[in-house]
Amino acid sequence: MKISGLFKYLVWERIAPILKSSTTMRILGLLSFFVVISLILFSSFNPKQVMLRPDEVATRDIVSDIQAIVIDNGQTAELQKQAKSKVQKVYQEDKYALPNARDEVNNFYANMQEILKSEDTEKKEQLEDLLKAALKSDKSIALNRDTARLATYINNTRAEDLTQMNQATIYVVETVMDKPITEEALPAIYTQAKALISKLSYAQQARDIIEIEAVNAIRPNMIYNRAATDNAITEAVESVKPVQKTVKTGEIIVREGDRVTDEQISVLEQLGIQRSKSYPLTLLGTLLLVLILFWLLLEFFKRYYADIYENDRLIMLSGIIIVIIILITKFVTVIKISDQPEINSLMGYLAPVAAGSMLFSILLDNRLAYFITMILALFVGLLTNGNQLLYAITAFVGGTVGVYQVSKVNQTSDLAKSGLNVALANIVTIVTLAFLAGNISLNTILFGISMGAINGILSAVLMIGVLPYLESAFSVTSMIKLLELSNPNHELLRRLLLEAPGTYHHSLMVGNLAEASAEAVGANPLLVRVGAYYHDIGKIKRPEYFVENQRGFDNPHEKIAPALSTLIITSHVKEGLEMGREARLPEVILDFIGQHHGTSLAKYFYSRALEEDREGKISEESFRYEGPKPQTKEVALVMLADSVEAAVRSLPEPTPENIREMVRVIINDKLDDGQLEECDLTFKDLDIISGSFCKLLEGVYHKRIEYPEVIARELEKRRESYGDHDNKPAE
Repeated sequence: MKISGLFKYLVWERIAPILKSSTTMRILGLLSFFVVISLILFSSFNPKQVMLRPDEVATRDIVSDIQAIVIDNGQTAELQKQAKSKVQKVYQEDKYALPNARDEVNNFYANMQEILKSEDTEKKEQLEDLLKAALKSDKSIALNRDTARLATYINNTRAEDLTQMNQATIYVVETVMDKPITEEALPAIYTQAKALISKLSYAQQARDIIEIEAVNAIRPNMIYNRAATDNAITEAVESVKPVQKTVKTGEIIVREGDRVTDEQISVLEQLGIQRSKSYPLTLLGTLLLVLILFWLLLEFFKRYYADIYENDRLIMLSGIIIVIIILITKFVTVIKISDQPEINSLMGYLAPVAAGSMLFSILLDNRLAYFITMILALFVGLLTNGNQLLYAITAFVGGTVGVYQVSKVNQTSDLAKSGLNVALANIVTIVTLAFLAGNISLNTILFGISMGAINGILSAVLMIGVLPYLESAFSVTSMIKLLELSNPNHELLRRLLLEAPGTYHHSLMVGNLAEASAEAVGANPLLVRVGAYYHDIGKIKRPEYFVENQRGFDNPHEKIAPALSTLIITSHVKEGLEMGREARLPEVILDFIGQHHGTSLAKYFYSRALEEDREGKISEESFRYEGPKPQTKEVALVMLADSVEAAVRSLPEPTPENIREMVRVIINDKLDDGQLEECDLTFKDLDIISGSFCKLLEGVYHKRIEYPEVIARELEKRRESYGDHDNKPAE
């Protein structure tokens, strides 16, 4: 009994509250997304795969479960070897070979002459050293000569004879070097030179000396160009078309008991049966990679989008979009539309990253969408087969273009156009990457282009189809929803136009004023404009009690007490909220209705009440709106525009100076009254807003051009001639 009581205490009193807490639910939600994404990624690594090594004995038959065309690497390699062997070495002419040979010969005999002219007593020894140095040169023909005997001969030779020997040596060198000589041809060239020297009419000692220096001077005049040769070999190898063979379904690739060959492993790899990494290590790597990407996402949200990070609903929305894109990517990559693996791998171009990018841009934020695009592109690289980098780059470019396109949507038809732009971006990227990779196979490029074009269209279709459901499920107001609400045919706006036309036009003017400065202060222009359209819909209930709708009628407030007038005026906020909720307006629009007056004071009626109050019982709080104060820049802009428009409209002389002064007074009054203290508008923002308001209002209330006196008289004559004495010149 005690144990059961303790168990109930632990479960219901301790554990249950923890499980029900928002923190626990958040952690469980994130963990779920982590597990799902990890499983999707890991599913790309087939557990039925094998990991064989060359010369390993197969323990079972390995059978192909698909029909596919594979490359016979063995035959292909043999053909490539044959093509490589037929490539001749590439040489280029050395223009300096023969001049350098002449110089060497001339220097050799010049050294002899110098030695002979010297007074040194050891001439013979110096000449012998000169001959030995020539014989020690690294040549293919070994010359064995009696250098002492040859030195004695030179010592006794006249200078004129040495000059003739010099010329004879040059003759031999020039004769044999008159044709192309490679390094490999040198032994044959030396033999030719020796034969030529033997025919010279010189003493044997002289011919030996000529032979020594000729062999020493002769050199290749054709230099081996390794780079050009390697390029020729590469071209020859690449020109060999891969030998293909068809593997049938059920065909045995490796038989039990056979030793596995390199060729069999190659076939298994092409069929996706062979894996190169350990299965557990692959799982660990997948988990670590997903963990890293999760950390990057959450840290990005935490640092730059704290409002989304702290909102479980928006975090869940982000996770669902990512999972949807990854699932679809996984699905398209496993589709087999051909028996050629290289064609099937191109299905990676169908990864609908652009759809996810556009959804993030529409539902959350443009800049966030760019970061998410990068993350999704990484996932595409992991999920696809073949050249994963190309698919990742294409996905990133397409997603980026998608974000850019939907960020400037003005109407719902622009969403379809965004798909066409994504398709065009995909096509250009695929062609560019194909050229960079050197892949000029026409069939491959055309198929890749087709996939890229289909990707753009399907991304737009997927985004348009999923968008309404995500909006509804997560209560997110997108740009598309705002565009729909801005339609004048919306039920509330039509009622506002028909039942309170003055308020309708006032709302339009407020929208124009607020939108003009929204982007400059970091607010959402579209949201500001739509919020302004609906901020006064509560006036539909009693339009005649608001001055903008009083056209030629008595002011009903003159007949009732100020307190009652205040109650009627302030109640349009509450009534507007009720009407907005009945019409299922988004919460962001309801915020404009409920906050656009904040806790402002109804000064006119408060002043009247003070004049009539003789007992001092009037409380200022009873003449204020219930609030709350504006919580966002957007609502604050509408509050300021609302007050400014009404005040400027009431000016008897709306000159630029009067307008600027009125705008300044209104903004300062809201600031002093504390109405802007809960939004994040800065003093710099207020200055920008003031300038924008003044510029627009001065354009609306510009000074009319007076007609010159001559023109005025002419118009008067024309009116008299037509009998129209009541018309005045148009202003």
